[in-house]
Amino acid sequence: MTRRFLILAVFTALAGQTQAQNAIEEQLCEAAKTNRTVELVYDKDASKGCLPRLIDVHQVAIGNNGSLYMHGWQHRGCTKGRDFEAKRIFKFEKIKSVTLIDGEFGEKSQATKAEGWDGCIGNNCFIKENICE
Repeated sequence: MTRRFLILAVFTALAGQTQAQNAIEEQLCEAAKTNRTVELVYDKDASKGCLPRLIDVHQVAIGNNGSLYMHGWQHRGCTKGRDFEAKRIFKFEKIKSVTLIDGEFGEKSQATKAEGWDGCIGNNCFIKENICE
């Protein structure tokens, strides 16, 4: 009986994670397709006392490892203990929440989105395919 309960608990937890991931994927794809900004809580931001990040979403993609990634322009949020603007890649499993907000892409963000992203960081190419952009 205990083993069945444990198996059921694991499947329930996995189903909940999948539903949450699907909701995040839908919101991020909506943002990428409509040039929207999101307010995103990432990994341990809240425990560090950081404000939610503001991200212009450029692309959502599947990695060679099967994981989902988002590419975008961060214009507010903690990164390595400081707040700065930069293009960034975010792992879905570290995204805690996403909220679509009103906002316009800045000049640097628009230029970055226009040039596209090939899924590589230097010589490390890890993106299999873009889902939406």
